[in-house]
Amino acid sequence: MLPLSIDRTPSQRVVLSAPGSRRTRMALADAHERQAFGIWMVLLVGACVFVALGYVWLRLKVAEVGYRFDATRQAVERLREESRELEAEAARFDNAVNLEALAQSRLGLQRPNKGQEAVLP
Repeated sequence: MLPLSIDRTPSQRVVLSAPGSRRTRMALADAHERQAFGIWMVLLVGACVFVALGYVWLRLKVAEVGYRFDATRQAVERLREESRELEAEAARFDNAVNLEALAQSRLGLQRPNKGQEAVLP
């Protein structure tokens, strides 16, 4: 609750008179009320600025996390595709016929003839 009096209007000016008089006390009370109102306004504006900056910071963090999530999702999808390709390639090399054809075409290897086989101890 703001410390303001409702019954006075800004058009009612108080003229300062002798110290300790009723008019002087009322003028000081008005000055204190204006000062208190100013302090409340500064605090209110400060709180609003603080909340607004917090909201902007939070929105920026949400956007940053969203971008990171999207990049991670794309990386996971790329790795899944690579995994499928490697599994297909491994399955192709798992077959003995394909492995022998690959050894002959790429490495120039061939099956040993009779007598070329050596038994290792």
